[in-house]
Amino acid sequence: MPLLPHLLSNGRSIQLHISRRAKKNIILRPHGEHSLRLSIPPQLSLPALRRWLQHNEAALLQMLARAPEPAAIPGHIWLYGQPHQLHSHPQSDIQIQPDCILLPSAPWQQQQIQLHRHLLPLAERYLLPRLAEHAQRLQLIPEHSALSRARTFWGVCRRRSIRLNWRLVGAPESVADYVCIHELCHLRHPNHSPDFWALVEQHAPYRADASAWLKQHGRELFVL
Repeated sequence: MPLLPHLLSNGRSIQLHISRRAKKNIILRPHGEHSLRLSIPPQLSLPALRRWLQHNEAALLQMLARAPEPAAIPGHIWLYGQPHQLHSHPQSDIQIQPDCILLPSAPWQQQQIQLHRHLLPLAERYLLPRLAEHAQRLQLIPEHSALSRARTFWGVCRRRSIRLNWRLVGAPESVADYVCIHELCHLRHPNHSPDFWALVEQHAPYRADASAWLKQHGRELFVL
């Protein structure tokens, strides 16, 4: 989507995210504290759009006022089962320390994107080898395994393939182990029958504690 900078008459600079999907009229939508989305007709020229923006500044200001408040940085996130405080610092890289994570100074939405990019490789190294190790031990081998970005489940087993939610990088090892074993057991029992739970309990006798941790802290993992 093309990005067009625009200067308002009061000296305020905003960013316009332009798409040419409108059929006849220009459609305005809020995007952020200093940005708007504009859908414009394909034939509208840039000079014509500039004139429209000048003549409709009141509409721009009204739509900017409707933008949601910028999200505040949370106090902490979980990593490997430990809470890590979040702090901004002037460097351009992310630094993970024993009890805190230092993020480049930016709005939280941008820090979220950077943090996701930084943590995803850690999640792959934390979760996928663990899944493979349990698969060999249980002799329940999925045909494919990967991470997911799901918002509604920690793991899923479908068509003999298993996907684990990457946010489990925040969980303790026992919790990650339980989710791996849970999904592997679905390779033998594609349901939640008594036989399924008996197999889970056999290989993850700590299931109750792991489930309790997810119930207590699971929502906090979805900060990312």
